[in-house]
Amino acid sequence: MNKVTPLISKEQIQEQACEWISRIDRGLEDRERNQLQLWIKQSDNHQSSLFEMAALWDDLSVMHELSGLFPLAEKSNADAQQSRVFLSRPFMATAASFALLCSIMFMWMQWQPQSDIPQQVQAQSQVHETSVGEQKTIALGDGSLIALNTNSAVEVNLGDKVRSIKILSGEAHFEVAPDANRPFVVAAGQNKVTAIGTAFNVQLLENKRFELLVTEGKVLVSEINQSMPDDIHKLKTDDFSALGTIMVSGDTAVFDGFFSEPMIRLSLDQVQRNLSWQQGMLVFQGESLEYAIAEMNRYTAKQFVLKDEVIKARRVAGYFKVGDTEGLLHALQNNFAIEHEVVGDVIYLNAAQSH
Repeated sequence: MNKVTPLISKEQIQEQACEWISRIDRGLEDRERNQLQLWIKQSDNHQSSLFEMAALWDDLSVMHELSGLFPLAEKSNADAQQSRVFLSRPFMATAASFALLCSIMFMWMQWQPQSDIPQQVQAQSQVHETSVGEQKTIALGDGSLIALNTNSAVEVNLGDKVRSIKILSGEAHFEVAPDANRPFVVAAGQNKVTAIGTAFNVQLLENKRFELLVTEGKVLVSEINQSMPDDIHKLKTDDFSALGTIMVSGDTAVFDGFFSEPMIRLSLDQVQRNLSWQQGMLVFQGESLEYAIAEMNRYTAKQFVLKDEVIKARRVAGYFKVGDTEGLLHALQNNFAIEHEVVGDVIYLNAAQSH
């Protein structure tokens, strides 16, 4: 079994450094001092981030503690004192709360949704799209919401008898407002998904295939040409057997006119992880590095290419802001000793050569 290596971004390291600074300020126990030394030895980035945060903390007791633990802190101590000449009194007065604010700011920045206030759509028929790296939330005139992921497009037609959506490309999540007189139908590939008071996610794949994840309620999946009764919202579950396949909250499957892969039931945590893109995040929990790189490539114009076959199968865990090219390169260097070379819009990744 391949070992799962956690990918630690620069922001995560800085957040951890903030937590250590806070502990140092209130006084370290012997056990904590040993843990700090181990954390420092794990990476040079840990040490540099710790000193950087300590300088901003602006407390001589913290720098004194660090100088006793690590010789390099003496230089940081001198740099910190020199920087104090340029610090205003208001800044110094608020420095004591820096670690707490630092942690909160990192978490807030990482988990902010990429979309602004939903763009309301009243028009009968309209195409909505996002560019690479862009995400957008659209409020339809009926009260439904569509969250578009990167490089995606949908065609919306709010008719008198049916609300029709067609996935043209990419990925979208739908929160459907109830309307007994107008079914909400999403066409994707060779199938259509009819909402029955629900929320669900659709990602269009290659060769007219698509992946469906139901996040609330239930949906009916049928072939694109399957006719539907006008009173579909009045039907009971047993009545749907002749029309298609019923999927409920937590169910996910890939379709190609029929099931191309078995239906899977996901836990709540797995569902939330699959939808983390709505918060502008990508979460990996043991997937291959090749898969992780392919996901990152969806969100940036610059494309990553893994040149070494041996590193493709390495399994990773961690979370990143979508499109955070610098953060990913930092994590790959820090965790895998993977170097990169930029050629135009392509970033080639290679295992570092031992000297």
